[in-house]
Amino acid sequence: MTTCYISCACNRVPHSVDWGRNQLICYAACNAVAIYNPGIFKIGVVLQTLCGHKNRVNTVRWIKFRNGDPETEILSCSSDGTAIIWSKIERSFMSTSILNVGEIVTFSNYLYLDDASSDINYNKLLICTGSSTGDLKLWLRDGDNNTTCFQTLTFGRKLPIECSMSFLPYNNYPLMTVALEDFSIQLFTSNLKTTENLNFEKAQILLGHEDWIRCIDITNDVEGNLLIATGSQDATIRLWKISVDKEEKSNKNILEQKKQLFEVNGMKYNITLESVLSGHEGWIYGVHWYPLIKKDDINHNSAKLLSCSLDKSMIIWEPDPTTGIWCETVRVGEVGGNSLGFYTCKFSPDGLNILAHSFHGSFHIWQYSDSENNWIPRYAPNGHFGEVVDLSWDPKGRFLISTSTDQTTRIHAPYKDGSTELWHEIGRPQVHGYNMACLAILKPYTFASGAEEKVVRIFMAPSNFKKCLAQIADTNDFQNIVAEGANVPALGLTNKAIFDTEVKINEDCLKKKDYNPSTEEELMQETLWPELQKLYGHGYEIFAMAARYDGLLLATACRSTSFEHSSIILWDTKEWSQIQKLSAHQLTVTQLSFSPNGKYLLSVSRDRRWSLFECNDNLYNLVACSSKQDNLHSRIIWCCAWSHDSLYFSTGSRDGKIGIWDETVKENKPIVPLSSVILNQSITALSFAPSKIGEYYILAVGYEAGHIDIYKFILNAEHGLYEKCMTYNSAQAHHLTVRKLAFRPPQDNTQNNKLQLASCGSDNTIKIYNIDILQNKDLQFY
Repeated sequence: MTTCYISCACNRVPHSVDWGRNQLICYAACNAVAIYNPGIFKIGVVLQTLCGHKNRVNTVRWIKFRNGDPETEILSCSSDGTAIIWSKIERSFMSTSILNVGEIVTFSNYLYLDDASSDINYNKLLICTGSSTGDLKLWLRDGDNNTTCFQTLTFGRKLPIECSMSFLPYNNYPLMTVALEDFSIQLFTSNLKTTENLNFEKAQILLGHEDWIRCIDITNDVEGNLLIATGSQDATIRLWKISVDKEEKSNKNILEQKKQLFEVNGMKYNITLESVLSGHEGWIYGVHWYPLIKKDDINHNSAKLLSCSLDKSMIIWEPDPTTGIWCETVRVGEVGGNSLGFYTCKFSPDGLNILAHSFHGSFHIWQYSDSENNWIPRYAPNGHFGEVVDLSWDPKGRFLISTSTDQTTRIHAPYKDGSTELWHEIGRPQVHGYNMACLAILKPYTFASGAEEKVVRIFMAPSNFKKCLAQIADTNDFQNIVAEGANVPALGLTNKAIFDTEVKINEDCLKKKDYNPSTEEELMQETLWPELQKLYGHGYEIFAMAARYDGLLLATACRSTSFEHSSIILWDTKEWSQIQKLSAHQLTVTQLSFSPNGKYLLSVSRDRRWSLFECNDNLYNLVACSSKQDNLHSRIIWCCAWSHDSLYFSTGSRDGKIGIWDETVKENKPIVPLSSVILNQSITALSFAPSKIGEYYILAVGYEAGHIDIYKFILNAEHGLYEKCMTYNSAQAHHLTVRKLAFRPPQDNTQNNKLQLASCGSDNTIKIYNIDILQNKDLQFY
């Protein structure tokens, strides 16, 4: 069982993404750290999610070597009061050191203390962490991955905002730069050569900013001096230079008055303000110096600085070759829209790409093009930045559609590079004003969605989506396409169709080799679907829905605390009219599911009961319902699922029980399950595989803890036998509640021993797993 797709957004906090010299991007994704490789085709792949924190990850940094070698370790800190060092072991990253800070960790930084060319050879890692209580703790990790806190700095009532560490020029004594909430910058140095008595002392204070300093980055210039860039909420960047003080006998008194000096181990250092950069119109959250590039074993420094701001722009600053004055040379970003700006900015290791991540968790990457002599937007990883609450497959399995509390609905599809499927987001059909709750695909290119409002909304794909899908999938069904695209009016919630009578639908779209994935800007503005219909009938917020296999019938349910509002409404999707109201529950219906043949409708509820409705003369009637007293489930039933042949259905509840039932529940009294599985954790998602494997039914089970189990069942009229085949832990599956599971419908060219399972969870993540099944009595999962 392998993970072929991971979609997750970046946390909306500064310093939560870093681009390493190893060509990998690491970023904070809810309570985990995601590793993304942008170099695979034009799409890139999220390789792994690292789960170890219990709360939101606040900062993520590659631990860089001074000699420019590729990184092998990551430092992350979290609101759970810990910082973790992840080390590369073979082909994956594992937690090797945990720092228990005790309070919410708001920032962290590091410094390798080993350098063969220096007098100091600690062979150790120095780490600083800042917490919400105002303490700055200094840690030392030894060669055995043991970490100890050797010093705690306090600043009275002043809260440290950010910190950066480096070495002083012309020697290897550590320098720590700390930004405080009084807009000042304090420099701390240590001149000891033994780690047993390592101690930092305040050396100097830098003043000038008029608001909080949110970002610091340090580099060396061509002369070996230290350059410190500080970005502030006062919308300015200040460049400070630290150099060895060269005493001049003439005018010595005048010079001493202008200099800011400090001394370390007998060597005097001078601090000067090089420049004040003013070009942004909002708070500055990120600064990053151009990376050190090695050519012919020689380090080449380039005087370039990248900055980003909440004004939705990134700027590259360079000194003028003749005057030396720092000027803006490149500006990229967004214009208009309703989103906030950028939180972090990074150069790629070769300096030819610049990256930023925005308030909505999405990445924006611009790549320098020699042919156009300009910076061009390129595809970047993206995903939901809120809980992913529901997902559904296209009936032909060509794409996956998901919805989230981030108020968006997104479409994910694979680009085939040979035999490899590279999944990515290709559309964003709905950007809403309410948190989404559920969705259902009615037929190809039409879906219904429900949000925290009383309205069910129906959407139909425009022609521009068909053109995009045709580039990566085998499709030629272009019937009934009217609109070219859609947009949302200001202060509106309804996607309005855009018509263009001159647009001709071209079935012979661009060749696959010409395919370019949509950038974040294009996804936000150009991939909306027009709204086809609104359905009114519920008294409270929509909570669950399901569509029949033929797309002619839609069942919906809303939040409820009474029998009246717990009814299920059936809608005719031809006339968009209400045709039936089914009443069987006392509280909110948590999930609905039609049998694959359309004969039955199954509902489960917070009232700890399930109900089965049978279709007769196009009307559904209640034929079986579990009771509260003699019931397998004693807690909320969260989920249900049908087998592919419509012979069996399963239910899962908070009490950790799975029930397998068949058609005999219509006749048997009392109602008893054909088989049951009793587990020790809350069950929140179920899905049957779309076909039997040999004599086995395959059932995927998702838990509140984030794990996923795969079971195989032998079901017949006499008994139901089961066996667990595979467990996917929180690192492989989700680290918060699994909200939905769905197997991909069979593909015409898919091997019989191949299954794909999609899952989504409260950790803002969507994952697709490949399950390889060998054709024999036993199942083998990879």
